[in-house]
Amino acid sequence: MHSAAKYILDDISIRLVDIFTKYPDYTLVLCGYSLGAGIASILAILLKSKYPHLKCYGIAMPGAVLSEDLAVATRHFIYSYVVDVDMIARASIRSLEHLRDRIINALHTCNRSKIRLLTMTLVQALTKRRQTFHSMNHQTQTLIDDSLTNSVTTTDGNSSISQAVVTFHSDEREHLVIPGTIIHLYSTERVGLFSRKISYRAGISTYNQFCQFIVHPRMWLDHFPASYSTALTDVIENYDQISS
Repeated sequence: MHSAAKYILDDISIRLVDIFTKYPDYTLVLCGYSLGAGIASILAILLKSKYPHLKCYGIAMPGAVLSEDLAVATRHFIYSYVVDVDMIARASIRSLEHLRDRIINALHTCNRSKIRLLTMTLVQALTKRRQTFHSMNHQTQTLIDDSLTNSVTTTDGNSSISQAVVTFHSDEREHLVIPGTIIHLYSTERVGLFSRKISYRAGISTYNQFCQFIVHPRMWLDHFPASYSTALTDVIENYDQISS
């Protein structure tokens, strides 16, 4: 992303000077979607000293862009938008390691057929509309099916899985997080994969809320541009209704 931002900077620098010489009252606004949002945020940092009134809006911002200190320092000019359980906003080395550890632990503690559990979970994900609820404080409450809960038992600590798999963690690396002010567009009802009408609200969140994957039927769909368009439109309409 840094290389792409530098390439764009070299390409537009002269044109920006010409534009702001001709229109000195203009302000510079950068925007991007997904990977482009990450590139736009880095480009905003590179341009900030020359254009102090610059603003950057990142739609579907990736989860690993800036260091924690730099992410906090950019809150006044970078705005990151995340819809509900968007998996890309939670994608990082740390979140992948955490998901890996959860999967290994589940395999270790469960004595049921893994194929049966996978099939049952897939069917439930495709047929149930009510799966996850996001409250106003952005904490996720997951509904756990009794059949899955009852299938988990404690096994011998000398399991072949735990012996065969050695997990490595990236604690020595500096963790990268979502930059700037994070606007979380979260659903107000429990929704599933085929939910048609979803109502959204907006709230300010922190990067700590996006350091783990939320396994959910919509974790990939929520990253699509259509989901962001729907969520932003719904939030604006709800705001207009409240204002009027």
